[in-house]
Formats: sequence, structure tokens, C-alpha cells
Amino acid sequence: MTDRTKGNLALLLTAILWGTGFISQKLGNEVMPPMTFNAVRQLMAAVVLSPLALRGLASSGYLDPARSTAEEIALRKSRLLKAGVLCGLFMLIGTATQQIGLLTVSAGKSGFISAVYIVLVPFFSVMLGQKVRLRAVLCIIMAMVGFAVMSLQGGLGGATQGDWMTLISAAGFAAQIVAVNYYVDRDNPLLISCLQFLFCGALGLVIAMIMEGPALAGVLAGIPILLYQTFVPTAGGYTLQIVGQKYTDSSTAALIMSLEAVFAAIFGALILHEMMSVRELAGSAIILAATIIGQRE
Repeated sequence: MTDRTKGNLALLLTAILWGTGFISQKLGNEVMPPMTFNAVRQLMAAVVLSPLALRGLASSGYLDPARSTAEEIALRKSRLLKAGVLCGLFMLIGTATQQIGLLTVSAGKSGFISAVYIVLVPFFSVMLGQKVRLRAVLCIIMAMVGFAVMSLQGGLGGATQGDWMTLISAAGFAAQIVAVNYYVDRDNPLLISCLQFLFCGALGLVIAMIMEGPALAGVLAGIPILLYQTFVPTAGGYTLQIVGQKYTDSSTAALIMSLEAVFAAIFGALILHEMMSVRELAGSAIILAATIIGQRE
């Protein structure tokens, strides 16, 4: 099995795990405020991953002064810090707004609106010197049409706050994918994953305390949901994303991970008994088509 195939399989599993995550996120909103849920699950993921990250750090010699010069280690530490802050900030934007959106949006609908991040990836890649193809521009327009069909019944006022928050989350996820692709290499994926969780969770907790106040009772009531969200879609999914992206380009990675929308709709119907309307299904189909067309070579 080639490294590229391994990477693609890791990203497919990422999509499946993220699809189940929409279900646990919906359930989490029933027992605690959204920002609190998001912050706690990110911090728990950082704790879970930290032993693995430290073990990988020791075995790779990534920061070992006996294997590298002081200047090389200083540059790597600086790069890790920047990666943790930048990837964590974009993750916070993506996950927090998505969690808030799920207060009023079904799991399946949230999955498809979130998938708009796939066609936004090329535009964020411009900051790294990549050119935007005409096809990418057309696919973004197509995805926005899909969002309009799905959410703007009766004009702009037809979309709920949850719809708009979920669309904002798509931009956060697109930026996070590009940032990960820029900073990750074969020796630091777990370190970057752990650092981004830590920064995202710490900043998110500060925001939650300010906006929502203490919610210890809700956190305790939601421990089973938090444990699933921590170990499966959060720690497992995002780590598989980073590992998978080591072996493939960001566009291919984005295409495979866009399937999370399909899995979210499937699990939403099977577990939460959520059914999308004909209009929502039509909009979902347009968004999915835009993501597929946009990633074709």
C-alpha cells in the first residue's frame, strides 16, 4: 500500500468520525452551553494527545540538541508555536461557530453547509502564493447557490442565525486546513495537533466563562458525550487529518474530508431521526457537486 493510499484512507476515516461528531455535538448542546462544550472537548483532546505527542517528540529527536543545532531547534520551536496559535485560532473559529449553529440547524444540514470550506480552500491558499483557478471561482459561486437554495427561502431573512454561523465555520475550517498543510511535516503532526487543541480550548474556555458563565453541572451531566467527542471525532479525527495530509495535497484532502457531510446526514437520520426537506436536499446536492467538481484535476 502506497503512502498516498494510506493517507487517503486516513482522511476517509476522518470524514466518517467527523460525521458522527455532528450527532454528539447536537446532544452536547442539550446539556451545556455551546462554547463551554467546545472548549472542554478541545482541552480534553489536548490532554489525551499530550502523552503521544511527547513520546513522538522523544523518538523523533525533533527538539533534541544532540541531533540538531541550537539554531535549528529555535526555528522549530518558533514554528511549532506559530502553528499551534494559528491552527488553534482557525479551529476555534470553525468549531465554535459550528457548535453554536447546531442549536438551530440539523446535523445533516450543518454537515453540508460546513462542507463549503472545501471550495474555500483554494482562496485561502492564495496567501501561500498559489493561484486561484477559474474553476475554483465558479465552484464557490455554485456552493453559494447551494447554500441559498438550502437556507434562503423567502430571501435573506429566511436563513436562521444557525445557518449563517455554520457558513462562517466553513471559512474557519478552510483556513485551518491550509494552515495545517503549511506547517505539518513528517516529524511534528501530533505536536501540532496537541498544540492547536490546547490553544483552541484555552481561549475558548476564557470566552465561555465571559459569555456563558460557569457551567459545571452541565459539564458533569455531559461527561459521556464529552468523552466520545474527545476520543473519536476530536482527538481521533483531527489527528488522522494531520497524519493523512502528510501524504496528500490539500485539495485532495479537502475532497475526501467533504464526505463528512454525507455521513452527518446518514447518522442524523439513523440516530436523531432528522429528515431534510426536499429544498434542503437540493441545496445539499448542489454543494456536494461543487466540492467534487472543484477538486477535479
